[in-house]
Amino acid sequence: EYIDLHTSYYLKGWILNRIPFIKKLQLREVMTFSGYYGNLTKKNNPAETDGLFIFPEAAHPMHGDIYMEGSVGIENIFKVFRVAYYRRFTHLDLPGIKKQGIKIGFRFAF
Repeated sequence: EYIDLHTSYYLKGWILNRIPFIKKLQLREVMTFSGYYGNLTKKNNPAETDGLFIFPEAAHPMHGDIYMEGSVGIENIFKVFRVAYYRRFTHLDLPGIKKQGIKIGFRFAF
């Protein structure tokens, strides 16, 4: 049981188009926010129900709490690449998690 929110805000070059040589590259800024709220039900919890696959050791099931992360990035690199800096805002005390990172992806936007 969960609810999630994913939102993106495209600045369409609002910052980078003010820099003369960068403007020619037609790069676009993008900011994102993602959030989840949820709970693991007993029927889906392998610790309480037989016959289910056990979660990996690094997995952390949700127990009625909120997870949030955000990113700031640049897209339209060679017309298809996107590079973003991601930052986790909650669940920072869990062992073995990454609090921040760089993600590289493909996005076809014309």
